[in-house]
Amino acid sequence: MLRQIMIPSKENSTISIPDEFYGMQVEVLVFPLPAAKTQDSGALDHIFDKHLYSFDSFKFNREEANDYD
Repeated sequence: MLRQIMIPSKENSTISIPDEFYGMQVEVLVFPLPAAKTQDSGALDHIFDKHLYSFDSFKFNREEANDYD
């Protein structure tokens, strides 16, 4: 399945089809989305605001992670 949400800027737009769809019968549906869905892409961002963590000081030690002793 392929779902692509886009904002066409010209009269003719193209959609890239995955290789595994070549030679198959496919259905293409084109319909406008409600304005609220296209503009509200960060609707759930406020839920994660209280869970912000900074990993700037985190150091990953590959040898320590693979130490099986």
